[in-house]
Amino acid sequence: MGFPIRKFAALLSLGALLALQGFARAADIRITGKASGDKQTVSFSRLRSDDSPGARDFVATLRNDLALSGWFIPVDAENASVQLSGTVTGGFGGGASASMRTLWAGGLRQRDWSRASSGDAVRDAAHEAADAIVQSVTGERSMASSKIVFVGKRGAATDIYECDADGRRVRQITNGGHLCLSPNWEPRTHSFLYTTWASGLPAVWRIDLVRNKQRKLCAYPGMNLGATASPADGRVAVVLSRSGQVDLYLVDGASGRLLDRLTSSRDASESSPSWSPDGHSIVYVSDAGGLPRIYTMSVASKTPRRLVYSSSIRENVAPEWGVTGDIVFCGRSGGRYGVFVTDPSRDARTASPVKISPSDGADYEDPSWAPDGRHVVCTRTQGHRRSLVVLDVKGDPPRKLFDLSGDWYLPSWSDNLRP
Repeated sequence: MGFPIRKFAALLSLGALLALQGFARAADIRITGKASGDKQTVSFSRLRSDDSPGARDFVATLRNDLALSGWFIPVDAENASVQLSGTVTGGFGGGASASMRTLWAGGLRQRDWSRASSGDAVRDAAHEAADAIVQSVTGERSMASSKIVFVGKRGAATDIYECDADGRRVRQITNGGHLCLSPNWEPRTHSFLYTTWASGLPAVWRIDLVRNKQRKLCAYPGMNLGATASPADGRVAVVLSRSGQVDLYLVDGASGRLLDRLTSSRDASESSPSWSPDGHSIVYVSDAGGLPRIYTMSVASKTPRRLVYSSSIRENVAPEWGVTGDIVFCGRSGGRYGVFVTDPSRDARTASPVKISPSDGADYEDPSWAPDGRHVVCTRTQGHRRSLVVLDVKGDPPRKLFDLSGDWYLPSWSDNLRP
């Protein structure tokens, strides 16, 4: 997850950066598009539930999660590829108790699942059930239990917010109203890193959502931006300008102590680091050739390799390395900014990145992978209004994450998190 492309010039100038200064339901889901041939029907006809609020919420959330996964079409007919059976009953305080069996492969395979949950955890239980069904039936990764953090601007205040993968339960995390940027989830945790100007100068902070605590990680002179944690160890890649240049560094994820400097070009500025799944390499942006372009680098060798050579995609920024090994990024093509996916294992000079955002007159930026490696959340800008949209690499139509007043941008999608 990186800084938006049209803000890239501001990123290169610390002075310009310093000058930046009743929730609704998610949009209804429509199961259409060219990916429909990959879907299986899943029947809810034998899943009995009472009319309690908790049971209704559980079943509705489960149906929606399975539709959003891209692999299923929920139906009420008996005849379906996948059959759900069992009971869902309400509990005290809006809770629910679910006991389900999933049958597939002509009834030859099955998985049982049960859970009792309190009122505030019913949706978490339904997300967990959806993940279990997706993983068991399809063998694919899931995303229902994941979270998305992002920057929200309502009026003059800028803060960090969080929501479920389906766009529900939007909640405000920070309350300072200070300029903040670059929220990035830390792998396999309920914590994220972000940059805030709360003390007047940019600093990287960590917020632990389980302990409800936050602390400063690093605040070196100049810029401290784009901090992202390695999935392999405690190192954090971050953009610093402490030397007078905008370069990539490694810092210790516990103390913020400097460990290494990854780039040191006098004529270029670097930004937007993202780690490979094995934690051995990073993908990042450099303007070494005059325009912002994407490079990969082994952290051990520090040897850059340009990733995109397509003449139709001039500027390319905001890369993120996904769990499948593919890299998603933002590029300018045909006068608009779109979201593209490329395979870094292919020959960069002959590989053609695939555009996954629509050509609808809007700009699509700030892409971040879902933990299923299939979906991408990004910023959609049209008419000076920014909102969050989820794209599907297999072709299902884009969906708006939620419909709220304000500007929403710079999303970061977590691993599958459990409460």
